[in-house]
Amino acid sequence: MIKLFWNTHNQIKSLVIRNAIEKIDYKEKSKEKINLIYHTTPWRGLIHLLKVFKNLNLENLELNVCSSTIIYGKKFDDILGKKFDKTFEECKSTKNVNYLGYVENAKIIELLKKMHIYAFPSVWPETSCISAIEAMAAGCQIVSSNLGALYETCAPFGTLVSFDRNFDNFEKKFEKVLLDSIKNFWSDENQKKLKMQRETINLIYSWDSRTLEWKRFFDEARKLKK
Repeated sequence: MIKLFWNTHNQIKSLVIRNAIEKIDYKEKSKEKINLIYHTTPWRGLIHLLKVFKNLNLENLELNVCSSTIIYGKKFDDILGKKFDKTFEECKSTKNVNYLGYVENAKIIELLKKMHIYAFPSVWPETSCISAIEAMAAGCQIVSSNLGALYETCAPFGTLVSFDRNFDNFEKKFEKVLLDSIKNFWSDENQKKLKMQRETINLIYSWDSRTLEWKRFFDEARKLKK
């Protein structure tokens, strides 16, 4: 989030205040299989993830899709929802894919605690991606593109794939990186990284930290008005 205000010399100053989340407590994840999650709007890369998931064709792998256009309201859904009906139907008919549709945030958080990897082949120029922040806080490994500000949001913990407008190339690169992440998820090195990730993200993105930034911003803004 960017806030603008004028100082006493009529100059614009800017201050960036990042998004905030409620802290997410950690729960041990199941070792029976690897659970992937995609929990954002469909136009951000769902169709590409489905192709990658089908190509992987792994028995011990499940994909949970929480995606819908209804999140922006009934009018939006009525106008644009049908555009993604085919994609959602493909989710429902694909083996080992659980299509959950719209899921409220509180339930998303509980689901993230059970998930292993947030698989997000983003083709959308994200600014500050809350879905990635919440996934990292819940201890999920992030496998995403580096488009927009995803690098700034996920660094240094995310596993990022260089975005390519040739989607065939992009999907092949993403598939390789996702497969490596699946194979190495339970490695000691990766588990140490994920522990550091969830502790760090819960610290720097929590409202405990962000509230102080907002207070400092308002204090400075009031001083400039005088």
